[in-house]
Amino acid sequence: MKNKSLGIYNIIDTDGINKSINNVLSSGINFNTYTSPKGLKELRIEISSFLNDIWNYNINYKDMLITTGSQQSINLVVYSLLNEGDTVLIEQPTYFGAINVFRNKKVNLVGINLNEEGFDLKDLESKIIKYHPKLIYVTPTFNNPTGYSWSNKYRKKFLEIINKYGILVLEDDPYSLINYTNYQYKSLYKLNNGRNVIYLGTFSKYISPSINVGYIISNDNILKTIYSFKESFDLCTPLFIQLIVLNYLQNNNIKNIINNRIPVYKKLLDKTIEYINKNYSESILSYSKVKGGLFIHMKFKNEIDNNIFEIGNNYYIDKNHRNETRINICSTLIDNS
Repeated sequence: MKNKSLGIYNIIDTDGINKSINNVLSSGINFNTYTSPKGLKELRIEISSFLNDIWNYNINYKDMLITTGSQQSINLVVYSLLNEGDTVLIEQPTYFGAINVFRNKKVNLVGINLNEEGFDLKDLESKIIKYHPKLIYVTPTFNNPTGYSWSNKYRKKFLEIINKYGILVLEDDPYSLINYTNYQYKSLYKLNNGRNVIYLGTFSKYISPSINVGYIISNDNILKTIYSFKESFDLCTPLFIQLIVLNYLQNNNIKNIINNRIPVYKKLLDKTIEYINKNYSESILSYSKVKGGLFIHMKFKNEIDNNIFEIGNNYYIDKNHRNETRINICSTLIDNS
């Protein structure tokens, strides 16, 4: 039995990726060199153009740092900007990889319970007043593991509170193009004109998990601090994979490619819901109404089998969620046996 919480991560454009790899290999690349810790300039310019097309908002490539994927991005932000004992507010549930980084840094984690619309903004403000957090970590567009997404109206109200108290927000955005609705969700970074927001993007869910390139966008002072820390992390993200992403962006329209995949993703989502109802209708309490991304969050009446599903404790600060899990909709591509 395959673990339904994991599975594969996307329906990749194999031909496009292989073509870009071959283009880079045949280009006479010099493998005897490093690139800047900030990342290849041409790639940062291309990503800025990619975001400008999606957001209709100008991003300066100088405000961007290339990373080796989102997990490194989170590590860089946490280890360069936070001290042991600082307080961080996080959605509950949320991405387990971020929780692990925060715990390793020994910060004080305070959770805010997530619902389909977001979380209680009065609760947010009261916890800001009580705990004086240094940072708030959120995935406002298609949260992992729930698939929930905040409306733009809610985002603006959230940012009003953030700006009122001058709290720094870490906006993690791996899935926003995998949108099953006609609603156009706006990034917090764009809505707030970059104020008080650090934006994390990645290509692992759009191009390939093995082409692990991410990026951080923020103001100059924050980026300088993160940059100086990255120099001690890995000097630079491997030039080869940066060039592959650059070539792919130059020769493909990711937005159109993802849009063409959406019917396939929706079909996988329908198959996943069918699988849930067929196999667990009597033992399940609820599952999330997914608006986008790759995951459905499920609650069972009793503790789950961790050979079939990932235990839900991973997505929470506390350890009282052994009856919860997520299902990756792409796991329906894998034989159920």
